[in-house]
Amino acid sequence: MRDDDPSLFDLPGARSRQGRFEPARLTQARVRARMSKTDLAAEVDVSPAAIGQYEAGVNSPRSDVLNRLEHALGVRPGFFSLGRPLARIDTLNAHFRSLRSARVGDRQAALATATLVWELTFALERYVKLPEVDLPEIMSGTAPADAAAVLREHWSLPDGPVKHLAATAESHGIVIAVRPLGEIDAVDAFSVLIVDRPIVITTPRRSKNVFEHRFSIAHEIGHLLLHWDSGDHKHSVSIEREADEFAAALLTPAAAMDGSLPQRLDLAALDRLGRTWGVSPKSLVRRMVERNRTTESSARRAYQRLTMVFDPTTDPTSAYPGEVPTLLTKAAELAADHGAGVPALAEALKLHPTQVRDLLGEIDQRPVLRLIGDEN
Repeated sequence: MRDDDPSLFDLPGARSRQGRFEPARLTQARVRARMSKTDLAAEVDVSPAAIGQYEAGVNSPRSDVLNRLEHALGVRPGFFSLGRPLARIDTLNAHFRSLRSARVGDRQAALATATLVWELTFALERYVKLPEVDLPEIMSGTAPADAAAVLREHWSLPDGPVKHLAATAESHGIVIAVRPLGEIDAVDAFSVLIVDRPIVITTPRRSKNVFEHRFSIAHEIGHLLLHWDSGDHKHSVSIEREADEFAAALLTPAAAMDGSLPQRLDLAALDRLGRTWGVSPKSLVRRMVERNRTTESSARRAYQRLTMVFDPTTDPTSAYPGEVPTLLTKAAELAADHGAGVPALAEALKLHPTQVRDLLGEIDQRPVLRLIGDEN
């Protein structure tokens, strides 16, 4: 008899050993692992239809199938149980800064990661009081520059450059995490609001350069303020443009730029100015166009020159500490000081400790064991 025979489901003892089966947990784990229903079905020896029935809540897997699902998806026993906070990825309204090649699967995998980051945040809040979310209410239709001005006032930011943008955002309750490229392919950065907790996730494509990282964080904050209810239009070009306008206005307010930008395109001067304001020379060239200091054709030539002479990997501020997210790691350290270290968090999340450390951004420093004859 096949494992997906309907007569085998929902019998006494067929539920999870830790409690009733949560269908959305299977979707979350499968999508994050970038496995199709067909691939997972082959791995656990059931039919693709059975996986679909599990995720739809039509049937629950038998205990032996559940064991194989846990093994295939790398989660601990009890991960698929009801009773823990869970954000369904199909209900989330997110905004993505994606590469052209981004597919639905890329976005879903990114969202699945975001839900685990939120669950980690929720688990930490059992032991540590995190900063309250402190974002102003922005009326629908507000111009991006006006929204940026409202945020500056709301956060009591002084005139001039925004120092330590990531640290400032985290101090106002925004969770920021940098996830590896292999995990979130084709997505540069994105933001999502989960149970009133805003989460911004970026990748090394953005974080490797402090200017790009600051702009990406500001861009995502713009989405959180301006487009929280954008619905089906969340990936439109106009919405991305508004988020860019918000980021530019937050980091380089027009009034300040009018008094700081050179009267003509001078890349050396823009480079010096950019290091003061924490933005790239390319961003300032765009600002010069917007403030009528230069033309689009001159800006295009400047972009070409910058491509040839500007090397983002040599940026001396790339290790700027105020732009490295630390909220989750500091919270975990405080929780550990009060007896709730990584093992306790792993138990709460039903993940392996190594997975929790990964979510916290900790790098495994242990040496790799290689056996004699291992050629890989």
